[in-house]
Amino acid sequence: MGESLQKGLDTSGLAYVVTGAGSGINLAITRALLAAGCTVAAWDVKAGALAAEKSARLHFTAIDVRDKAAMVKAADESATRCGGIAGLVAGAGVMVHAPFLEISEADFDRTLAINLKGPMLTVQAVLPHLRAAGKGSIVMFASMLARYAGLNAGDYIASKGGVLGLARTLALELAETGIRVNTVSPMVIDTPMPQAVYSRERMEARGKSSPMGRLGTVDDVAAGVLFLLSDDASFVTGQDLRVNGGERLF
Repeated sequence: MGESLQKGLDTSGLAYVVTGAGSGINLAITRALLAAGCTVAAWDVKAGALAAEKSARLHFTAIDVRDKAAMVKAADESATRCGGIAGLVAGAGVMVHAPFLEISEADFDRTLAINLKGPMLTVQAVLPHLRAAGKGSIVMFASMLARYAGLNAGDYIASKGGVLGLARTLALELAETGIRVNTVSPMVIDTPMPQAVYSRERMEARGKSSPMGRLGTVDDVAAGVLFLLSDDASFVTGQDLRVNGGERLF
């Protein structure tokens, strides 16, 4: 997968920043970038499975996306070490599964702080380096739930709807600078986040009921993200790529 997009990705040594890189979809994105010959500045609160990755092109920083000062420092260090930053995947996120009246203020604030304010602060930390390069690609994560809603996820859905608006605004603001901004909206992907909410039986039933007859995988999403990061998507900005196996085609 990574090799097929290698020509469209920056393999000169400039860093791709990926947040939430220690697990799930963002781990797959990090691995795909490394496989394509790219350099990755991986940010997460814990290294997780990245601890087993042995690559001179992987630079991990323990960081919380609610800490802007730490991200500014990490972005500066990555740009200095790697000669600049080529792109950003703002992927860190959380999900609380609860009926509306059971969502606490603390949970609501935490969800929006990580899922919506987190991408904003991450972009603010990285954007000056993309501006200095005169080009770059930013990918944020929304969700299919932000378009058609769902049960027991009000704070999550609100945060992802906000990401759609934030990314579109940024896309317009940055279009003339050569910096592109897009979102990816997965359906249910077989990762630790939904696995913590849904039973295995429900996950498998969801996959069987989809038009393609299966759940999406982290590699399905990573392929879409690598496309948006690459020069193959040089005229794509302000768009939402729905990696959903044909579900909800509206």
